[in-house]
Amino acid sequence: MPLLIAHLRGVLADVAAGNLEGSPGEAWTAAQIKRWGDVPLPELFEQWAAESREVEVLLRAGTAGPFSVPLVMDAHAHEQDLRGALGMSGERTGSFYAWAIDILAGRIPDRVAKAGLAPMALVTPIGRFGAHDAPVTLTVDEWEYTRVAFGRRSMAQVTALQWAVNGVPVVDSAVVAPYAPLLSRFGLATADLTE
Repeated sequence: MPLLIAHLRGVLADVAAGNLEGSPGEAWTAAQIKRWGDVPLPELFEQWAAESREVEVLLRAGTAGPFSVPLVMDAHAHEQDLRGALGMSGERTGSFYAWAIDILAGRIPDRVAKAGLAPMALVTPIGRFGAHDAPVTLTVDEWEYTRVAFGRRSMAQVTALQWAVNGVPVVDSAVVAPYAPLLSRFGLATADLTE
């Protein structure tokens, strides 16, 4: 947990300072952990609180720049990580999910087309994203989709979700395996994560 808090504190510090080169990304995160990974948790929390006030002002004013969307999504993803680690469930439906899925799912058709695959649609309680006549569909709740999109699910977990081809449920995960990595720009988890 201390390294996660170091990253979250680092994100706020970097956004407040305008240090966005390489964000979001592994090198950017690694630099934050290097800077604050050894700071005691109470001190990290104090720094995080101070930085958050500055970033909240930027977000409210609409001046956080192009990083405002990833900043909010990253904070939410890590909140869910912490909740999972502590055995606490949080909100799994609501306005955040409608906002996030609209952004995240909108990227899927281009990724699928670039991969040369048949069109795919994502079906959630919020709505359908992608072509209405797409032969491949993934039906999933909004919380689970965001966990997939943020790289918190493995290939086995993603292919085990409710997929269909031409309306027929998929029983062979190899059929949908090429689609799975396209659902997350962060890649898939290397091991199953159950929350």
